[in-house]
Amino acid sequence: MADPQTPATPPPAAPAPPPPPPPGKGMSTGAKVAIGCGIVALLGLVIVVFGMMTCWRKASELGGGLEAQQEASERIDELEREHPFTPPQDGIVEDDRAARFFDVTDDAWEQMRDWVEDMRDRGESIERRGGDAGFGDAMAGLQGLGRSRLALAEALADHDMPVSEYIWTGMALTQAYASLDQPAGTSGIPQANLDLAAENRERLAEISEGGDDSRAVVLAIAWTLGASEGVTNSIPGMQFPGN
Repeated sequence: MADPQTPATPPPAAPAPPPPPPPGKGMSTGAKVAIGCGIVALLGLVIVVFGMMTCWRKASELGGGLEAQQEASERIDELEREHPFTPPQDGIVEDDRAARFFDVTDDAWEQMRDWVEDMRDRGESIERRGGDAGFGDAMAGLQGLGRSRLALAEALADHDMPVSEYIWTGMALTQAYASLDQPAGTSGIPQANLDLAAENRERLAEISEGGDDSRAVVLAIAWTLGASEGVTNSIPGMQFPGN
């Protein structure tokens, strides 16, 4: 029996909650969702393109897609050399940079829209067939991806915008868009970017929220181009979604 004169030992204090992460580091959930929407939209493509790996004996028939991808890579490298981009230290997206981002997105989307719709239809057909992709599906996927990457490279060149600048601008704007409904001062996003996102809410919704007319696919393809050329490694805070 405990000694009534001995005071009870107080329970241990609950551990202090961890401090919140500092704002402005890495990629926000909203930005990851924006890129993720594009990648999900390309899911049928991914299935199709990997299906072509069993068909390399007919690689000569796929030359158009491979040649287009090579040309896209060369144009991307040239833009990075001619228009080197360094993210601004204040993280603010200027109006003219945002305007070029939207122009590139719209121009590229018009060129790749039919292919994206075809990939969605093929993806549904493949699913109905139990996941079996045919050689025709694989060829369409590879050739379409090459043409879409080239369309994006051409749109970037038309507006003198390297893919590094395009990706950074898209991430900054989609982060701001995803933070519009948060209490003021809690997101760590520059107020100028929030104001810009509010002014372009409908256009950013087309990129961030998926759907049949989602331009998130353009940003996703830009990411694949930037990653394949080693560009994304040079942009602070840009990690692949899910990392």
